[in-house]
Amino acid sequence: MKKAVPLFKALLSLWIVYNIFTMLVMPNVGAYFGRVTSRFITPYANTVGLNASWNFFSPDPAHTMYIRYTVRYLDADGNETKESVEGYFPEEKNKGVSAPSRKRDLYAMRFMVIEPKRLRILMGPWLCKQYPESTSIEMEHVIETVPPLDQVVTLKDETVKDLSQELQFVREFYSCAGEANDEVEL
Repeated sequence: MKKAVPLFKALLSLWIVYNIFTMLVMPNVGAYFGRVTSRFITPYANTVGLNASWNFFSPDPAHTMYIRYTVRYLDADGNETKESVEGYFPEEKNKGVSAPSRKRDLYAMRFMVIEPKRLRILMGPWLCKQYPESTSIEMEHVIETVPPLDQVVTLKDETVKDLSQELQFVREFYSCAGEANDEVEL
C-alpha cells in the first residue's frame, strides 16, 4: 500500500503537467510547435473541452454568426415590383449583444441553423408576416471566421475584420405564397 502512494502521486503530477501543457499549447495549435504536438494533445483537448483557440482570450471570442435574408417582391411574370430588402437576424450582426432581451435572438438563430429546414418552417413564414407584400424570402446562414493568430501577427497592417472570411453554409428559399422549396447546401 505504501508503494502505491508515490506511484499515484507521480501519475497525478504527470496528469496535471499534461493538462497545463495542453492549456498552453491549444490556444495557438496552428503554430509550428502546436502542429508538432497536436497529435498528442488534440484528442484529449477535444474530449475535455480544452480545445479553445487563441480567440478564446480576445474581447469577442466567438465567430460571428447570423442569418442574412433577402426579401423579394415579384409579380406573376417574375419582374421586380419593389426593390428587394436585405436584412440580418439578429440585426446586430457584427456587434456584441449585451441586453438579455436581444440575446434570445442569438439563441433563436443558433436553434434554427442547427437544423436548416427550421429556416423554411419557422423563419420563412415569420419574415413573410414582417414584409406583407413580399413574394419570397432567401435565407442563408453566414459565419464570419476569426483568422488564425499567426496570420494576424504576420499581416499587422491588415485589420482582423479584413482577414476574416465569410462562409455561407446553408441557403433556404421560402415562397410567401406558402410553398417552401428544398434546402440547398453550399
